[in-house]
Amino acid sequence: MQIHESMQMRYIMHLAYNIRMSVTIRIHSFLRQYTVGEKTIAVKGKTVGECLDDLEAKCPGIKEQLYDKEGKLADLWDVYVNSTSCYPEDLAKPVKDGDELTIVALIHGG
Repeated sequence: MQIHESMQMRYIMHLAYNIRMSVTIRIHSFLRQYTVGEKTIAVKGKTVGECLDDLEAKCPGIKEQLYDKEGKLADLWDVYVNSTSCYPEDLAKPVKDGDELTIVALIHGG
């Protein structure tokens, strides 16, 4: 059975669109109860937000700790991409294959 050329191209584009990269997330000790004690978790995504969504899929409940009611990264947390804060882009910051995300608790006080 021969597949029409445009169908092949559509299939290739579909595969390319759905390919996600591998990124490592270093988990803050407070959040390790959601990772069964694991310090790092491999995730896939093209942005910090997609990586955190994949983290939630693997570690249910962790997202509730990281996000505020508006669905933004809560003020208590920051995410670093290769040792650089993702602020102000936060969840929209692009990531690439091999990047390392670190979830850091911010210290507040006065």
